[in-house]
Amino acid sequence: MIRYGERFGANRIDVRMWNAPNTTVPAQLPIASGAIAMFDPADKKSWKVFDRPAGAGQFRIMLSVLKAANNDPTKDKIAAIVLHTGRPPIARWTVAHWKGQNKPKSANDLPRIASTGWIALMDANGGSPGVLAVPATATQPIEVPLSDGRRALAIPSGKGEYAAYWAIDAQDKPICLVIDFDSISQKDWRAKPT
Repeated sequence: MIRYGERFGANRIDVRMWNAPNTTVPAQLPIASGAIAMFDPADKKSWKVFDRPAGAGQFRIMLSVLKAANNDPTKDKIAAIVLHTGRPPIARWTVAHWKGQNKPKSANDLPRIASTGWIALMDANGGSPGVLAVPATATQPIEVPLSDGRRALAIPSGKGEYAAYWAIDAQDKPICLVIDFDSISQKDWRAKPT
């Protein structure tokens, strides 16, 4: 889901780095504290901090877009957002769980964030910003500047409950954080490319 051209059933993945002009999304998300938080901008109680320290830095943002088989751009869906925190190669993948909680013991116990339509990522230092205003009709990620100088990246996710995963290197350091928006059906996950 993070490689350009990868196929899931009749659909394929397109990846987009957000550093092009004419977008409202920053090329990088600043994480000064080393801790990344995820939340629903409409629900101040949804604030969760990821278990794994990501290190401090300006992390590149990539969208994984599920392109429709008929190349109709109106049918494209965001499959995942990827926050690049390190350098490949990837040695393994692990579920991202919340700070202070135990790792899940089964796929039924995956930590998830419930979304009313948007998911946001930002530096966890300073705690929850409360409710963030996001446009009702946006279809692309946006940057939300806060009065305390932090920035949140808000992604239109649709309603649902979403899990996240870490790609880890051989030294157990994170390479990227992937939030999966469940755009790929279980049938398509198992399908051979067409």
